[in-house]
Amino acid sequence: MTRRPRSAPKSYHHGDLREGLVEAALAILGRGSAAALTLRAAAREAGVSPAAPYRHFADRDALVAAVAERGFAALFDRMRASATRARVSPERGLQEIAVAYLRFAMERPAEYRVMFGPELADRARHADLQQTSTRVFALLAEGIAGLQRAGRVRAGDAHAMALTAWALVHGLAMLALDGRAADGDLAALERLGRTATELLMFGMATPAAAVHSPSNTPARRRSGARVPRQ
Repeated sequence: MTRRPRSAPKSYHHGDLREGLVEAALAILGRGSAAALTLRAAAREAGVSPAAPYRHFADRDALVAAVAERGFAALFDRMRASATRARVSPERGLQEIAVAYLRFAMERPAEYRVMFGPELADRARHADLQQTSTRVFALLAEGIAGLQRAGRVRAGDAHAMALTAWALVHGLAMLALDGRAADGDLAALERLGRTATELLMFGMATPAAAVHSPSNTPARRRSGARVPRQ
């Protein structure tokens, strides 16, 4: 078997070694799983010495956090662009945000898993990552608030609604990545994403059933909460 020659080591100026290592880590993830991502592997990919990463990253977790931060920034840009293009209605905007989210997960699966992996559960250790990931949630919450302002969903806690929407789309993404939804067909997953968000916004109940739903009890009606329009 013919071995491919290794590329010549890259020469990094002071200040861009960190960026080069993040790019190297993303390249490693693009070829495999998070298990392959180590400081030594990133150094090898970047063409620098094994000790070089420690100038910028105290340990592997710090490198993983930088990769996840980059991922959330890219995800935010995709979601915002999709919402901007879908100016037909607030509902369409929220659906397109969900579709952009699902596309990202399917196109960059190893990176997506790192972004939500257990290694980064303690976000307090990584302030930049916390800030960037919060922007993604805030964009989703603003989409919910827009629907509320348009009178298309009930009044209430937009934060809780946004968290529910995130749980729905993230769960759908994970099911797809694990081969349990859409069978790897991106177009089918996008259709499923639009259906799921429509069901979230307007429910599965028929109009008659909605009248008797727990959300339409006398106490809820007195509080001013609305039943979503059918």
